[in-house]
Amino acid sequence: MSELKHYNLFALRGDPNVTDQDVCETLGLDPALANTPKINDAAINKMYRDNYNGYLEQGMNESDALAMAHIKAEEARASVKAAINSED
Repeated sequence: MSELKHYNLFALRGDPNVTDQDVCETLGLDPALANTPKINDAAINKMYRDNYNGYLEQGMNESDALAMAHIKAEEARASVKAAINSED
C-alpha cells in the first residue's frame, strides 16, 4: 500500500509531522483538498481573507488591508512554488 502524498507547504519543506489533513482541520478547509496540490491554493485564499480581516480589525484602511493581504498571499505562493521546484 502506498503512502499518501502531502502537498501542504510544511510537508513540501520536509516536515513529516504536518499532514494535509492537519492543515484542512486547522484552517477549516474541505477535507477533500487533502493530498491534492489544490490544498495550498485553498490555504492561501483562506489566509488572504483572514489577513485582510485582521488588518481591518487593527485599524488599517480597506485599500491598505487589501494590498497587504495581497502581498502576503503572493509571498506564500512564491514559497509554495519554490518548495515544489526544490522537490524536482
